[in-house]
Amino acid sequence: MISPQHRLLRIALAGLNDIEEWRLGDESLARAKGYPREYPAEVIDDWGIVFVDVVLDAATGRPVCHEVNGPNAVGSDALTGDSRRRAESEASQALQRARERGYLGPAGRLVTPVVSVHAHQHWTAFRTGGEFFPRVDDFAERMQARLGGSDVRLRGAGEPLGAEALTVVLGDVPAVAAHLGVDAGGRLEYRGRPVIFAGNPNLLPELVRTRTLASADAALDLRVFHAWRLVRLIHDKGRQQDLLEGTGIARLPYFEARTLDEARRRAREHLARGAVVLKPNGASGGTGVHVVTPDMSAPELAVRVDQVIGDCVAKYGVNAEASAFPIRGFPFVRSTGYPMPDGDHLWDLRVAVEFAPGRAEVYPVSMRIAPRPFDAGSFHLDRDQWISNVSGRRETLLKSGMDDAALGAVGMKPDVLEDVFRACVRWTMKAWDAVARDGGPAGAVHEDACEAEDPGFYPVEKFAR
Repeated sequence: MISPQHRLLRIALAGLNDIEEWRLGDESLARAKGYPREYPAEVIDDWGIVFVDVVLDAATGRPVCHEVNGPNAVGSDALTGDSRRRAESEASQALQRARERGYLGPAGRLVTPVVSVHAHQHWTAFRTGGEFFPRVDDFAERMQARLGGSDVRLRGAGEPLGAEALTVVLGDVPAVAAHLGVDAGGRLEYRGRPVIFAGNPNLLPELVRTRTLASADAALDLRVFHAWRLVRLIHDKGRQQDLLEGTGIARLPYFEARTLDEARRRAREHLARGAVVLKPNGASGGTGVHVVTPDMSAPELAVRVDQVIGDCVAKYGVNAEASAFPIRGFPFVRSTGYPMPDGDHLWDLRVAVEFAPGRAEVYPVSMRIAPRPFDAGSFHLDRDQWISNVSGRRETLLKSGMDDAALGAVGMKPDVLEDVFRACVRWTMKAWDAVARDGGPAGAVHEDACEAEDPGFYPVEKFAR
């Protein structure tokens, strides 16, 4: 049940173009459908969440993943109307970090003042406050209840810290990052106090842009980030595709380019196989995402490639190029059509995988529908025909991921959906294991070894609970 304070906040935000994804939530329906589905996840040893964005390819009818996002993304309230489960996961991780680092005394009270940082999308594109702010408040309440009476205080990123034991800081990415630093041991600190939790991996490229970090690969203890092993992978959309190998969702080919000239050349090469989607590194909310098509002239292609970086500079400001390369290119995959009175619209289905040590829980979030009908001859000139991301827009076209009619209209039959769930869990386990064990770009050392020894390592019943 949502609290009266959170309900009032959501009413206020509704007038500020919030997407109100929480309205899709239906706890009774979720329970009836058995959501979230729980799967064993032996290789996972910490807490986190990922959001896998999936479509059905109009040409083949098969599922394709165009990218995976981490705790920077939202939608965890679209299942039941709130994100309390996610707040519980975040609090569990934060407490574990505080315990590991010696910040808790014998009675469970904090003996060192610490900070958790919760950053949302840049204010100019922020439309998900109805999920974000209640979740941070729920996190603070859970920490208050578990810290043996330690004082917990919510503060905006512009406020100075007080005498409280735990400061829960919230604000947009630039405001939070402005006060983050790195101590001599490579650990994050906020206004000089140790950080025990960081909820948004987009803080990492922001720290590169502000020169707090020399690069995204700079030495930094990542364990305070939610889903920490995957923080760098969240921004590496190419390696995400490599890790899809063997999950049940086909891997998309891609290229990486570390200069604009290389991006133009590689894009032209890949256009021989069809339209190409260009994405910058370390961006969010669809910033810098463009498509190029085979019929574009060389000057038109050059302008479009330049816009990838130009968009990042416009949003992120000075030194945006430091985190925007490499530019990556992927084949444009046209989804099956969602029928509307003005024609078929492209869409994607966001699937959430929440995980904790030894287990993973998966559920559908929402179908995000592009605002305008798709036209093969003009879509490259109109982002509203092919980008379903809702950040920074006035339009919101969402359907519940539990809406059987909407899913059926695009061909997402129940058996296909279950296959997608299993693939999303496999990707999460494989990605976690590959990073933990340095299993190579596409390898999951643990799972590959288990399957080689035991062909029944993936029995149906294991993934059908």
